[in-house]
Amino acid sequence: MSRHSARRPRTSESATGRPGLGTGVRDTGVSVRPRRATRRRRSPYPMMTVTVAIIGLAAIVWVLTWSDADQAAPVTEPASAVAVATTSEQAEPEREPTPLIAEEGGTRIHLAIDPNELTAVAFHQASGDYALHMTSLVPDADMVAAAELKTVPAVPENAVFDDGVWHGCVLRLWRSNRRGEPDTALDMGAAPGTTVWAPVSGTVIEVRPYLLYEKYEDFEIHIRPEGRDDVDAVLIHVQDVMVRAGDTVTGGVTRIGAVRQMSDKMEIQLGGYTGGGGDHTHFQLNRYPAGSAPTETGGS
Repeated sequence: MSRHSARRPRTSESATGRPGLGTGVRDTGVSVRPRRATRRRRSPYPMMTVTVAIIGLAAIVWVLTWSDADQAAPVTEPASAVAVATTSEQAEPEREPTPLIAEEGGTRIHLAIDPNELTAVAFHQASGDYALHMTSLVPDADMVAAAELKTVPAVPENAVFDDGVWHGCVLRLWRSNRRGEPDTALDMGAAPGTTVWAPVSGTVIEVRPYLLYEKYEDFEIHIRPEGRDDVDAVLIHVQDVMVRAGDTVTGGVTRIGAVRQMSDKMEIQLGGYTGGGGDHTHFQLNRYPAGSAPTETGGS
């Protein structure tokens, strides 16, 4: 028997049962022979070895650095895209309010249409006796000349205006079928789709659809003017409504909708004094509560 074949595999315990100094080796059926001690040979290319090691280390550091940067740095949009997004999220810039046109009990009434988009402005009677009389801040137009010219005549040269008041004149229309007092309704004419601005400052209390004359779709926007719990300001002949109950609006500044086209459905009195069909937004102030909510606040 050779001296190698009689050697037992090393175990983790000595023959006495005490823990041995060696680490247990799993018996796989293959004899494990100790390696002969060999003399380490030097590389014949010491400089090449060092160079390769340095390049390899640099490559590892580069990979780790870029990996960390990818995880830490957030993904950003191009500068142009960020600028567009920021601009689109900003609130509508402050604008100069539209000029004043009338007042009632301390409530200042602004034009609901920009002056350069107006076709005409006219006072007439509202249909209900709950509507309040408004005092015009501008002179009356020459009604005969307006009917002949199909436009509102120029303002008289001697007209005097306060600061903030519209430098124009208003038509005075009469409707024999209305029982309301004169100047209880205000029509502000413009082409369909023209922006409608809040005529008074206050809080929107209701926005609701209704049928004008029980036939034509329309919207009512109800606003409680500042400091006037007894008044309900109402606009009709609007579309694309942009406010809802609870919103705060500023007279002449807050966009609330657009002019609804009605001239393709009915004959409008204002059309006799303008070059178009007389489309407009209608405004009035009602006593609040008015007894019953008006489903037709004065019509065209």
